[in-house]
Amino acid sequence: MDAINECMQMTSYGGEAKSLALAAIQQARGGAVDKANESMAKAKEALAKSHHAHTNLLSYDAENEDLKVTIFMVHAADHLSSAETIYLLAEEFIYLYGRD
Repeated sequence: MDAINECMQMTSYGGEAKSLALAAIQQARGGAVDKANESMAKAKEALAKSHHAHTNLLSYDAENEDLKVTIFMVHAADHLSSAETIYLLAEEFIYLYGRD
């Protein structure tokens, strides 16, 4: 298993999900709720890919118990966690902006 590659996947897809969710908030604020929902669908796909890489690392460690935790892994996990949080908040903002 290439742990660095999995971390890169977590980081890049997590960052993509975060950016798309933030863009969705701006789109909803501007009245483009349908466009915001499209951005959120893309964000959900990116978040799933980031989760997949995270699951690969967790599964490998559970099976082999030899995965060395690095600052890069912590950084990647942080990207995933912040993307999840922003995604959930974006859902709420879009709901609120769409109520008008």
